[in-house]
Amino acid sequence: LDSVAISSFYSQLCGTPAITATPKALSQQDSLQQYNAGLQTAATIQKKAVKPSTNQARHSVVTELMNWLHQLSVPGKSMQTVTPEDILVFFVQQWLPNHAGSAISSTQSIAAPNSLATVKSHLSKEFELLGRTGAWDPQRQHGNPVESLHLREFIKGYKQHATEFGYQKRGAVPLEESEMIHLLQRLHLQQQSMTGKEQLLMLRDGFIFSLLWQSCFRGFNAGGLRLQNIVLPTGGTAIPFLFPQIQLQPGAQLHLLPDVTKNRKGGHCTVTLTCDVLCFSFWLQLLLQAHIAAEQPITNYITRPLHSSGKLFSELPMSSSATWARLTKHLKDYGMYTGQSVHSTRRGSMLHHKEVHQATYDDIGEAAMCTKATAKYYTDRHRPTRLRNMPY
Repeated sequence: LDSVAISSFYSQLCGTPAITATPKALSQQDSLQQYNAGLQTAATIQKKAVKPSTNQARHSVVTELMNWLHQLSVPGKSMQTVTPEDILVFFVQQWLPNHAGSAISSTQSIAAPNSLATVKSHLSKEFELLGRTGAWDPQRQHGNPVESLHLREFIKGYKQHATEFGYQKRGAVPLEESEMIHLLQRLHLQQQSMTGKEQLLMLRDGFIFSLLWQSCFRGFNAGGLRLQNIVLPTGGTAIPFLFPQIQLQPGAQLHLLPDVTKNRKGGHCTVTLTCDVLCFSFWLQLLLQAHIAAEQPITNYITRPLHSSGKLFSELPMSSSATWARLTKHLKDYGMYTGQSVHSTRRGSMLHHKEVHQATYDDIGEAAMCTKATAKYYTDRHRPTRLRNMPY
C-alpha cells in the first residue's frame, strides 16, 4: 500500500480525516509570522482565564519586582533566578513600605495582610507561567521561589505583626434598606424630568444599584451582567417576561448567571422579584425602553460605560470603580454620603437578609455566591467599618 492508502485506512479506523496531499511549504518569513500571530492569539485567550483587573494587578506587581531587581545591580538576578530570600527582602524593603494603605492611626498607615497575601499569589502565578513550578527546593535551588516555607511563615507572621501595630480588619459601611429605597426613589423622580444621555445614565445607575442590592453581587458581577445572564428557573431567557411589560408577579424567582465570579467556580444567584423600586426588573424595563427610544438598544451588556465622545455607550461592562464613582456622586448629591463604597450594598443587603428575614449563614452564602465564613464576616454588625472616600 502507498502512503495515501495507508493514511486513508487508519483514518477510517480512527475517525480522522485522511491526508490526501502534502501541503505547500511556507517560506521561513511566512512561517515565523504565522507562528507569532498564533502565539499572540493564544496569549489573548489565555488572559481571559481571569478578570482583566487581575491581569493588570499581576503585571503591576511583576513590574515592581523587576524594577527593584534592576536597582539592586546584582549580576544574574532576574525572574528566572530569584530565590525566596530575594522575595522576602523585596517585601520588607520595597513592597510593604510603599503600599501602606490601611490607617492604624490619624498619622500612620500599614499594608493590609490580605494585600500582601494577594501579591504573593500574583508572583506565584507569574513564576508558574515562567516554568518555575512546584515547591521550592533549597538544596537544588529549584522550583517556585514563592512556594517556600519561609514565605508561608512570613505571610502568617505579618498578620500578627500588623495586628501588634494596630491594624484592624474593617468592613464597608453598610447601606441600609431605608437608605437604598430613598436613593432609588430620588433617582427615579429625577430621571422623569430628564431626556437624552442624562436620563439614560440615571436609569442605568438605578438599575445597577438595585441589582447590587437585590443580588448581593460584587461590583464587577453587576457591571458585567448581560441580557442572556437573566434566565428562568426552568431555563431559557427571562427577558420576554420582563420587557416590554413585566409579566411575572411579585414573588416570582429568576436566576442571574454571571460570566465570572471571584473564584471563577461559576454558580448563580436566585432573586425574588418585588417589582418595586428596589427590584432590578422595575429599572430594567425603563432602561431598555429608553435605550430603544435613543436608538442605542441594549443587546448584550446591560450597564455600559459612556464612550469618550460623551454621546454613545461602549459595548463593554461597567467597572466596579465606575459604579463606585456614580454611587458616591449620588449619595453626596442627596446628602446621604457617610463613606460608602460599592461593597456597602453587598454588606447592607446581607445584613438585611440576616436581621430581617432571619436567613442562615448557609442561605446568605448561597445567595451571595460566597462561603459560609464570608457570610458570617459580612453580617457581623459590630465589625469596625472602613470609611471610603472617592472624589468625583
